[in-house]
Amino acid sequence: MTVPPARIDRVLGDGPFREIGLPRVTATSPDRTLIAVGGAHVAAQWHGRAVGSRSRPRPGRHPVAVHRTADLACLHHTTTGWPVNALAFHPTRPLLAIGAGAYDGGYLHEGELLLLDLSTGDTVSLLQYPREVRQITWRDPDTLDLVLAIPCDDDQHEGGSTSLACSLRRDDWDRPATGMLRVPYAEAPHADPPGPDPAAAADAVRRLSPGWAPRRAVWAVEGLADGRILAAHEGVALECWAPASADPDWQVTAGGTGYQVHVAPGGRTARVLTQASRAGRRTLAPSLVQDVDLDDGRVLSTRQAATPAIMVGRADGRWALRGTGFDADAWAGEVTLIQPDEVTVRELGRYDLFNHYFDIRYAPDLLFLKGRGDKPWARKRVVAVDTPAGQIRELFPLEWDPARGGHLSGGCGAYLDDRDGPAIVHTGEVHNGRGPLPGNAFVVRRAYPSGQARWVFTADSQATALDADAEHVYVTFNSGELVILRTADGTAVSRQHLRVGGHPVVPLSLARAGAGRLAIGTLDGRVLDCRVWREPIRCRT
Repeated sequence: MTVPPARIDRVLGDGPFREIGLPRVTATSPDRTLIAVGGAHVAAQWHGRAVGSRSRPRPGRHPVAVHRTADLACLHHTTTGWPVNALAFHPTRPLLAIGAGAYDGGYLHEGELLLLDLSTGDTVSLLQYPREVRQITWRDPDTLDLVLAIPCDDDQHEGGSTSLACSLRRDDWDRPATGMLRVPYAEAPHADPPGPDPAAAADAVRRLSPGWAPRRAVWAVEGLADGRILAAHEGVALECWAPASADPDWQVTAGGTGYQVHVAPGGRTARVLTQASRAGRRTLAPSLVQDVDLDDGRVLSTRQAATPAIMVGRADGRWALRGTGFDADAWAGEVTLIQPDEVTVRELGRYDLFNHYFDIRYAPDLLFLKGRGDKPWARKRVVAVDTPAGQIRELFPLEWDPARGGHLSGGCGAYLDDRDGPAIVHTGEVHNGRGPLPGNAFVVRRAYPSGQARWVFTADSQATALDADAEHVYVTFNSGELVILRTADGTAVSRQHLRVGGHPVVPLSLARAGAGRLAIGTLDGRVLDCRVWREPIRCRT
């Protein structure tokens, strides 16, 4: 057999119901031995970056998990493409019906009806056409009563209700097939049912697990030389985990979410960026930057940016803020160089989270993406901003193959200097107006500072994080995959989909955590402490 290239030794921040994020709706099996929970994760983006781009077929973002009530073990985990509205266990068979859907904000109500087989873990989408499912009731073993949303705004009926009721009677629920259900034309107008009650769902979870508290979206992790791991997530600017600790040694709480962590040279302090968010709207609040003592978590200093911003750093500890605001005043896209005795401001053009993120570990310069003045998203170039004067040096175009005629976006990366010379390895995507396509995500090694491409690795899903050492590049993708590449030629040494307890997770952040170790932060709020074999190991069975 082949040993996986990464073995998860510890799962930090783990606990019951961690798979589902924030509870949204629950259901209990007739014999009370199982509880199903539909949850909600944060969107795969923040004010500095979006990491949700994947080509089809794509798994959903909204989780459903089935737990055993006796020990709270997660038995099944699945996802849907829409928010989960209703759950119903079959009265006699090992089946769970899952209703999901939402209004698209402009015209359509879309969703799906899933059937999860509790004996196999298989999930089937039953409806022939997408419909928002708002309520599910098993009237008897053969009859499923549904309340659906109207298909679109044109179908709204008198009285203002947007719901329709129907019943489906079958004797083959245990033999489901994709698209086997066609909603009957005899749907009857129905009063809009109450929507999910997240507070009641959270109470149901706490009754089974009194110590439960939500953890969501670990956007940044870092490893220290002594084996400790740092993490930042919602409500926590920074937390520190010792090598053998079951709980964080300390936490720096935040009024928003911790998004970036830069460890200072020497490893004594770290700089963290947090941001308060507004549900469903672009954030306008200024970002907050704090310097933290890594011995005990004391906040040494606090700086408020002028606008929402991201941090950019270089290997010697110099750093800058780049404004990410979307108001008219932010069009200049100011870069603020933070120095001990002065602050220098330069303009690079407007920033947007889909185009301009360019976070390069260990970089010898402060690196940014800069587009055309009138179209800042177009013809982007990698530029360095020098300290202390703030001189802007254009280095090379982000696009290394102009003949393809695509539009490239930035990503994350790392600087390295090996026998092939200085280089940056960075991620990104190629866009051509037709949405995410297979092979349009990439990892590329480029000579520094010329930008000449040495090798390119392509993928179907967006890269979320990258780190590198002298021999290998470690990359996570929002498909759940961890890929290890050789720095010399980009050959994939190993590929694996990350799983915790047998269930898939989505990695958002990654960092080397010492020799042969990686720390990986996940969308559901956990941190994976992994041991890495850099080449596949074959063992006799």
